[in-house]
Amino acid sequence: MKKAVWIAFAAALVLVNGVAELLFYFTGFNIVMLHRISLILGITMIASIFVGTILLIGKLEEERPLSGRVKDTLGADKKEA
Repeated sequence: MKKAVWIAFAAALVLVNGVAELLFYFTGFNIVMLHRISLILGITMIASIFVGTILLIGKLEEERPLSGRVKDTLGADKKEA
């Protein structure tokens, strides 16, 4: 997960600054560095949430029930009547 967050941070850093420079070049509108930093950190946080969700869903798909029978999958220690 660390690697994915660092990749997202680097991509956000390049993209936000590139878009800001292109915007300034073509329109003359300047995006202040404080706003650029907040955009970069926001994109990184959103990407880390998505990566964490994908990892949790992957672990959930690997999960197996404790018992092989359908009647008692709610608890392995359920007493048989």
